[in-house]
Amino acid sequence: MSLKDLFSSNQKKEKVQQYILHGIKVNVVPEEKKFVEDLFASLASIPTGRKALEDMKKYHVDFHLETALGTAGGYFSPSENRIVMAKSLGMDFMEFSVVHEARHLLQDNLGGHQLEEKKLDYASRLMFSRAIEADAQTQAIKACKEWEALGHTAPLERFEKHYKPIVDRFNKSNSLSEAFKGWYDDERITAAYENSYDICPALSSLTNLADRAPYVSLTPKDIAKICDADRVEGFEEFLNSTQARQIHCLTKTAVELYDAAATAKGSPKDPSLDSLPLRDLKNNPTARIYADKYITETLKEFSPEKARYSAEKKAFTIVERAVREVKKINDAEISGKKDLEAEKKLQTEKNIMYSSMKGKNLLSLLCNRSKGEFRS
Repeated sequence: MSLKDLFSSNQKKEKVQQYILHGIKVNVVPEEKKFVEDLFASLASIPTGRKALEDMKKYHVDFHLETALGTAGGYFSPSENRIVMAKSLGMDFMEFSVVHEARHLLQDNLGGHQLEEKKLDYASRLMFSRAIEADAQTQAIKACKEWEALGHTAPLERFEKHYKPIVDRFNKSNSLSEAFKGWYDDERITAAYENSYDICPALSSLTNLADRAPYVSLTPKDIAKICDADRVEGFEEFLNSTQARQIHCLTKTAVELYDAAATAKGSPKDPSLDSLPLRDLKNNPTARIYADKYITETLKEFSPEKARYSAEKKAFTIVERAVREVKKINDAEISGKKDLEAEKKLQTEKNIMYSSMKGKNLLSLLCNRSKGEFRS
């Protein structure tokens, strides 16, 4: 298509208009209005869906449909107070996805944003981000089961296709408590969130390294009021469990490298990192798949060849060497062994990161590849 044709095509596109549906500001082109009317009607047919609509209305959220969302099905943006859903989702996926995002809206208004604005230590941020995702998906499966009771099975079938570990846990005891814990069983989801919300942001921007404010630690009780902790048996004990706290070696390494750089700039050391358990790879083939996947992606993302200037190249080189040692550590662990030499070299890279940052004014050392503040 020529530029002229593209321009003419864009000129013919209908403009987005705002409609008030169920008291909610809906921003779509006219031809999409009927789809949203049907979507909201489906939500209004079940208690959990009505709760989502009520919260969207109460907190004056803007609802949008978009074409270019990549692999993201939708998100809630606290700063813009909007819920955005991908047009390509289809009705069955979008039904429970809106419930999920509306849950994030509620969490934010129950004080979630106040917690996130604190300088949380890593273990606290991990505990918070995982719990609110598990809570949002628990709300989503609750809605799917309510639709199923009405004979509308498509949302649950689609949900199970994408989030089977949650459904498997729920089916064992017909329990929302088990559904919540099932989120942590999904190696694909937990690994993806570690990569998107931990590795990339931690290694993407060092602009606040000189923040000398002390870290803030959260307890499960602090998070309980943001999530519906009453529906999760042993909520506080579970959030403190190895199941809920474990991370991949790559994730821990990334955060430790960032912490070394931050400490060199005068920020206090994050005391929570040493206590985090590593994910078992020997007895978990699925975890191994994602461990390898994100090692490959991280090596590609932070290749020294992509560096724009010498200081950045130095940092990328440290990251690259550290990640290769993580790969050796993982390979040994899969075989039931320890690679002590790789562990020693990995610690050396952390020390080099500290030394390379110390006393230097490198406020934006690495490229800004953060995923942003959207909650998907």
